[in-house]
Amino acid sequence: MRRIASHLLMMMLALLVCLAGSVSAQSAWDVADIEGVDYVKLRDVWRYYKYTPCKGRPGCVSYGKGKRVVSFKPEHSDFYVNNYRFVLSHPVRKQGTELMISAVDMRKLVDPVLNPQYSPQLKLRTVVIDPGHGGHDAGAVRGSVKEKDLNLAVARKLRRMLERQGYRVVMTRDGDYFLTLQQRVDIANRIPDSVFVSIHHNAGRHAASGIETFTLAPQGTTSPFARSRRFDDLAGNNQDSENIALATAVHSRAIRSSGAIDRGIQRARFSVLCTIRRPAILFEGGFVSNPAECRKMVTDSYQTMLANSICQGIAAYDKTVCRPARQNVAANNPGSAHVRTSMSGSRVNKYSRKK
Repeated sequence: MRRIASHLLMMMLALLVCLAGSVSAQSAWDVADIEGVDYVKLRDVWRYYKYTPCKGRPGCVSYGKGKRVVSFKPEHSDFYVNNYRFVLSHPVRKQGTELMISAVDMRKLVDPVLNPQYSPQLKLRTVVIDPGHGGHDAGAVRGSVKEKDLNLAVARKLRRMLERQGYRVVMTRDGDYFLTLQQRVDIANRIPDSVFVSIHHNAGRHAASGIETFTLAPQGTTSPFARSRRFDDLAGNNQDSENIALATAVHSRAIRSSGAIDRGIQRARFSVLCTIRRPAILFEGGFVSNPAECRKMVTDSYQTMLANSICQGIAAYDKTVCRPARQNVAANNPGSAHVRTSMSGSRVNKYSRKK
């Protein structure tokens, strides 16, 4: 069973980061306005990517004899790829007999997941680990347990694991002191060939539990986690594909290793994600506010498990995105050495307005 799960996980990551094969470009997509949001037909999407309906499973399509499975529900934002949960910026809608997905989700999530393009210049030499909170900012608290201490404990374990694998590691903090959010971003933005991993633990109602991973919300979309709605907060960044690939590699391993509830890979406008110029994720390793999860969090075994999951995810991202991808692009598409992701990068970016 472990071998099968590992095999499926590797296929899932390969789905995110390898060239999806030859897909004929479609010059235009019919667009329908639904409550002020542009939507396209899912039927056209699946035809474009050569996915077919799963037999006897409404709201499910597959590719390659069921090796890649996508599932969804009308009026829901949950979007599953090989059973791992993504959260769309807008729900799947039904218009007459047609199921529709928002154009921004098509460009910013579906296309980067199912059909990314990569640059042979992609490199990963340094991992910037950001233990959230610190100093007077304790983060989530339950009794004597403080989130800032848990974040740092996992971060230190992760640093040792990454260094053993040959990565350079930079910690935004390595003690119990306070850094502003902008200071953390500035550290990451100064370091080329790096990724940024912000480590946190969650808080909510006592019953809330599970692990979730965040990347930056696409340009122009709002976020339920945003503290403000200034226009500059609605910007995106230029590494959507890399963000999603890194999040998926880390998140899927954490869910598999912990057995925790999968709260999904979500989009947000946290300050440490908004202005960062490196592939970046914010990882939430469970709920301090949940008594059962809190008891686990303080143990060395749980902290080691989280650190190991993040480390394995980073290594898998590096191996699949940054190394073979360079060779694959050079071999399969000579001269196409430009990363095309995020704001204008999707090859599926031309639409025709439905009359």
